[in-house]
Amino acid sequence: MLRTRFGIDAARYQRLTGILTMGWSIKAFTAVICDTFAFLGYTKRWYMFVSCVVGSVFALFYGLLPAKPSSGNIAAAFVFLSSYGKANVDVLSEGYYSRLMRKIPKAGPALVSWIWWFIILGALLASVLQGPLSDLNMPQVGVFISAGLQFLTSLIYLFNLYGEKTNRDERIEDARIMHKALLLELQKGKALSRTEGREGSLDVDQGKALQLEPIDDGETVALADDLPLNFTHTNQQQAQKPMELGGGYQDDASPEFLLPQPIIGCCGLIEINKEVVMRNKRIVAYSAVMTAAVITMTFGNILANTLGLLIICVVVSLVCSVMSFWALPLIIAKANVMAYLNMMLYIQLPGLLDSFYLAKEDCLPDGPHFSNTFYNTIAVGIIGNLAGLVGITAFRYIFLRCSYRLSLVVTTLLWMSASIFDIIMLKRWNIKIGIPDHAMYVCGDAIIGQMCYMLSWMPMTILLSRLCPRGSESTVYALLAGFSNLGQATSTSIGAILMEYVWPIKSNPPCDFTNAVKLVIVGHILLPLLIIPLTLLLPNVRVSDDIDIDGNVISKTTQEEPHVKPGKDSNKAH
Repeated sequence: MLRTRFGIDAARYQRLTGILTMGWSIKAFTAVICDTFAFLGYTKRWYMFVSCVVGSVFALFYGLLPAKPSSGNIAAAFVFLSSYGKANVDVLSEGYYSRLMRKIPKAGPALVSWIWWFIILGALLASVLQGPLSDLNMPQVGVFISAGLQFLTSLIYLFNLYGEKTNRDERIEDARIMHKALLLELQKGKALSRTEGREGSLDVDQGKALQLEPIDDGETVALADDLPLNFTHTNQQQAQKPMELGGGYQDDASPEFLLPQPIIGCCGLIEINKEVVMRNKRIVAYSAVMTAAVITMTFGNILANTLGLLIICVVVSLVCSVMSFWALPLIIAKANVMAYLNMMLYIQLPGLLDSFYLAKEDCLPDGPHFSNTFYNTIAVGIIGNLAGLVGITAFRYIFLRCSYRLSLVVTTLLWMSASIFDIIMLKRWNIKIGIPDHAMYVCGDAIIGQMCYMLSWMPMTILLSRLCPRGSESTVYALLAGFSNLGQATSTSIGAILMEYVWPIKSNPPCDFTNAVKLVIVGHILLPLLIIPLTLLLPNVRVSDDIDIDGNVISKTTQEEPHVKPGKDSNKAH
């Protein structure tokens, strides 16, 4: 849309592309807000309904904008807001099916697999549709279809087809589960020790979490970060007394002492779960800071000059990285910053590469002249997604028993090497040796490039998933994934700075791609080399190892007794 319909130049396209996905970087703040303020009795249902309706409205506005370059800035803002609606549905759905997976653990892997298969199927269908529409000069039709589908999904939440229970029912259910787990703890003589009268739970704010302790029937007990704000040592003693009086432990005691009742506000429209924020005050603060950073980056890409955008990128990177070490346990903070830098240092150059591959004959007489159907549908949409699946599958067999550091170093080198195909095509060497552009691109970027991207993406995704503390998984994972997304958006902004200030290109006739090779060499090869020494931020453990949030390997010497083995070096939280 930005290039084919609005006709903006490559440098502006580079800037605005970074905005399109920034909505996914602030979904952690949404998760905290929704868990804290139940709207009309539900923590997810009506938020998802509003997100779908409002998101579809912004998508519709995006498609209705006049086809002229001046619409580009407003278009990017509308896409940001529409994507934010999708991100809200994504994170809240993750939180909902996480609850289901805890109730029915055996169905968890199958559920996640089906979800990802439908995501990939949706991406394939979108690319199959959008490529031909762009070639027919009707890309807005695909946007209208997207808006309609986004609005249609709102009916799922309007009629509560998810089957979400009310906030009060879920809290009572959670309290009973925690109560039962506590009784099992007391039965086994493994009740959590706490300081007399101390407020707050052992959560990510305190930098350390206890590990799972198996019990006789193979279940796991409630951990420190599962327990609420008001569950102090005194509360535990009070809970134990009626059980001891009866000569045993019972599970029918009232659970209200575990989870306080919500505070009613706005004439009953909102229920406030105060302890959700109180348990993770630093996480909430970090989410708010990152949300402000994303909004600043968005306005910076639209309004700031080159120097202003550079200052914003530096300040955002420093503030969010430092805040990560303040808000998160050390080992998680290191992995979080590493994930950000891993995405930021591989400079995204859509303004350059998209313009070059899709350039018409009047712009670039000896260029590839790819159609949108080939470029977006066949190469990127179909072949690229299939190659990505192959990369994910290959990672399991090749790198599963390697360390995170080695895996990231090797996959980064592979990802960098895939850029050689771009350089060959930019220099037109493939034509000189008789290789057609279409074949070169499919074998290069579409297959090898996408496989290498997925291979480099997998180590950090697995590590972040393993480090999320129990009881705060959804919020913390959304925060870590959001910071990684912000890194990718920052890399696009840095690419825009390089294109505007250092090595400019011209994408409107008469076109000039003289500096294209320099941009690719610096952005795709030289800067990613910095990722290699930064892998020392990662714990020196294998991808297949189960680790705690201190970076220690958890190995079980017997089925009943867990054993924690320290990592191979001192890269752990103290």
